[in-house]
Amino acid sequence: MIDRFLPRTVLFYLPQMKVGGAEISLLRLAKGLHERGVQTAFVTHRADDAARALTGDIELLSLDVDRSLAAWHRLSGLLRQRRPDVLVSALTHSNIIAAVAAKLSGTRTRVVVTEHAPASSMRQLDTSRTYRITLQLVPWIYRLADAIVAVSKGVYKDFLPMLSTSTQRRLTVIPNPVLRANWWIQSQVQINDPWFRAGAPPVILSVGRLSPEKNFSLLIRSFAQLRPQASPPRLAIIGDGPERPALQKLIDRLGLSERVRLLGQCENPFAYMRRAAMFVLASRFEGFGNVLIEAMACGIPVISTDCPVGPHEILEGGRYGTLVATDDADALTEAIEARLRDLRPEPEAVARALEFTAERSVEDYLALFSRVARKAGGYR
Repeated sequence: MIDRFLPRTVLFYLPQMKVGGAEISLLRLAKGLHERGVQTAFVTHRADDAARALTGDIELLSLDVDRSLAAWHRLSGLLRQRRPDVLVSALTHSNIIAAVAAKLSGTRTRVVVTEHAPASSMRQLDTSRTYRITLQLVPWIYRLADAIVAVSKGVYKDFLPMLSTSTQRRLTVIPNPVLRANWWIQSQVQINDPWFRAGAPPVILSVGRLSPEKNFSLLIRSFAQLRPQASPPRLAIIGDGPERPALQKLIDRLGLSERVRLLGQCENPFAYMRRAAMFVLASRFEGFGNVLIEAMACGIPVISTDCPVGPHEILEGGRYGTLVATDDADALTEAIEARLRDLRPEPEAVARALEFTAERSVEDYLALFSRVARKAGGYR
């Protein structure tokens, strides 16, 4: 017998399908739901080859538009054509488009919008008039959503005051789906890189998009301040983004080109994490902090800035890793030096990381979809 409170089809909407925290989280969720027998698909503004490579076996649809304001009409038409049980979106401006499009489609598609970063921090990064207007629309448009998911308690607390009393009841916390079932197998993959061979000097690793909020310039400056070591450590940064040229110039200016490398994008960071001496996150803000959990799972010590909002929750105030003040190069240098003196594995941190599996997140989302459907009398 078919459970009419569980969705058969879920459509995910994002303006771009790229390597980013929100995008990868939804992709893992889509694959996890697909493995549970739910038909999933992505819809994006333009489906290029890079996007298709990321989604793999998950169907990718293109709205063939270049701007978000042009997307709502075509998305509404697609919803009328496809009639998915659930539409899931991420990022505030896309959430607004999704909620409006679903309303205008006249379908029974349930809308679940997800928030992956605190708006209070995003305001500092994006000072444009467009973003200010976007936030002003949130209290009105989010009333159209059936559920609002915050990826951490910090994001929840940040968005709660922006919503009306009735809408606040639809806001819930579901952590990102971080560890997929094959993460350990991925960590065992061999790396053809002399920096990560047994017996090589210790490698400090960081992973993330090379963008201002990740604050890799702080990490590089902190690394440059390290006192001489018997076995001088190295710094490797996995990721790509708009700040790569500026970061490479900083590395060259500080005379660190032999000890600091920008490795670019990597499909399997677990293989590097398992062989690194420690992991460092220097962000100005996070919505969650997936890479912290990935590194913790691999058993290496982690250091993070105590930024809004995810790392403090993940590390439980410093219980499972070291927290330092945001934008404090000296404090970060001191924390790295302390860790270099004690690189023992962190079994408690591994156990903490294993709480954030993709399977658990999928179960939480299925439970949410079921609650939404029950309130609406079912999907069909």
